[in-house]
Amino acid sequence: MCGIGGYFLWKRVSPPPLGEALSLLAHRGPDAARIWYSSSGHVGLAHTRLSILDLSEAAHQPFHFDTFHLVYNGEIYNFREIAQKGRFTLRTRSDTEVILHAYKHWGEAALNELEGMFAFALYDEEKNELLLARDPFGIKPLWVATRPEGIYFASELKVLKAWLKDLSIRPEAIPEFLHLGFIPAPHSWYEGIYKVLPGEAWRIHEERFTRWTYYERPLLWQQEELQEPLPEIEARIHTCLRQAVKAHLVSDVPVGLFLSGGTDSSLVAAIAQENGQSLQAFSIGFAEGKFNELPYARAVASHLGIPLVEAILGPTEALELLTRLSEWFDEPFGDISALPTYLVSRLAASQVKVVLAGDGGDELFWGYGRYLWVKRIQYSPPFLTQVGSWTLQRSPMSKARRVGRLLQLPPEARTEHIFSQEQHTFSWREIKEICPSARNPWKTPYPLPNEKIRAQAAWDFLHYLPDDLLTKVDRASMQHSLEVRVPLLDKRFVELAWRVPQRWKHPQGAFPVQYKPLLRRLLRRYLPAPLVERKKWGFTIPLAQWLRGPLRDWLRTYADEASLARRYELSPHPLRRLWRAFMDGDDLLATRLWLLAQIGSHANA
Repeated sequence: MCGIGGYFLWKRVSPPPLGEALSLLAHRGPDAARIWYSSSGHVGLAHTRLSILDLSEAAHQPFHFDTFHLVYNGEIYNFREIAQKGRFTLRTRSDTEVILHAYKHWGEAALNELEGMFAFALYDEEKNELLLARDPFGIKPLWVATRPEGIYFASELKVLKAWLKDLSIRPEAIPEFLHLGFIPAPHSWYEGIYKVLPGEAWRIHEERFTRWTYYERPLLWQQEELQEPLPEIEARIHTCLRQAVKAHLVSDVPVGLFLSGGTDSSLVAAIAQENGQSLQAFSIGFAEGKFNELPYARAVASHLGIPLVEAILGPTEALELLTRLSEWFDEPFGDISALPTYLVSRLAASQVKVVLAGDGGDELFWGYGRYLWVKRIQYSPPFLTQVGSWTLQRSPMSKARRVGRLLQLPPEARTEHIFSQEQHTFSWREIKEICPSARNPWKTPYPLPNEKIRAQAAWDFLHYLPDDLLTKVDRASMQHSLEVRVPLLDKRFVELAWRVPQRWKHPQGAFPVQYKPLLRRLLRRYLPAPLVERKKWGFTIPLAQWLRGPLRDWLRTYADEASLARRYELSPHPLRRLWRAFMDGDDLLATRLWLLAQIGSHANA
């Protein structure tokens, strides 16, 4: 894992300082830092290296081969197979060199050969062309700024913010963030700065640039479903996942595991343990028992024979970390689990350079509670949904009011609405009250499946996974120079998982509700039933309790309605009502105030 930055200029202007990029990205790659300029000076590449494969200086970047120059962040897990297929003669043992050989051999078609997580910039000096590319599922980040004089790019937004001083906030970003808790790609908080989409590439030549999608994610749910009996499907999933985990364990440095005790991380840990490597697991807990999953992580680690290193996150340390959130993410980011992810990454980085994590299982095998709500709403008559929403929102019980908001169902953005309400963020009706200038609700530009529960899962895979979960893991882990690998997002495994029939992901009529039954069947091969069949609990913190207690002063400072009204032209009256309702005991409003505090703290960053 590394940090990259650079530029391609077609007008004669002073280039930005690449040395500044090296400094700002040092946490992503502390093992080496180098820069390269074209002879004309109109192209510059910067790279900070976290050495994982081939630790020698020969594998440092920018990497050069013939007239090609590459800066690259990530891992290509099938690089040996690619080298063998292309019969490449290599001078290193690194996957970096294989990318350049593959590009020379197959051109842009080489992108479809790569299996892994990556974001890279490849400059062809002979053609005077720059290629930018991001992996199919958005595991690794890549930011691009377009300007009249050229293109600027980097692994983190902070580099572009340092280079470009005339940035202005996108008006649409405020309601998007309050609605979703993140800013959906390809846009950012700022005008003219973009996130390269998962599976997307940019080609820059002279004063023209072209964007295209080399990997179409919507094709995943257009595949033919598997027709085999369940035992055969289970065997195929198991074999494919074992192959993925084995590939993700390849490293020249020690590898560890994130382990929460949940289905996904436990399954990855169990399969990794089969490979016979010496592994350590890392986990975070809370003093508040309701939120503490450490007992489950301990039990799983003990049964698998994996040493577990653990730590507790309390409100005092959380307050210290809160002041740095805007520094890590460079734009408002609403996922509160960034705090424990940061802490578990720090814990792991003290002993290993690489960890495996279980991200992706909930999106591929339908592990979220909102999928149950989709099924309920899908089979409810519209008039009953409307009456139920009206009645429940007037209930004295906060949970009933939450269900009422969930049932509001604006038809123009149904999947987005269900996501936002299950996440406790602002509904679009609330946003229109708080932010009168907000236009129509943000809606995914991608085609979704006709079946509603598949559509919700596809939406999560397209947006929530890359723009929230993977973003969180990348920023939090790279603050500590820790590489996080996600074998459940292996390309072959993802493609196979989307072919699994719905009945083996969310069985109709099952009671109690069976989340991810196919993965649980696999996990029962490794763990006893009590460790497998337990209530799902997300990676979160006691937010409402902390915001009313030790974090109250922080919240009052950054979610102050008068300050937000001045800075972002928000309406202060509904914000005051929100504050009163939360302080009167409505815990479900904590996330809304947390989001407001994020944009408030960003205004002062």
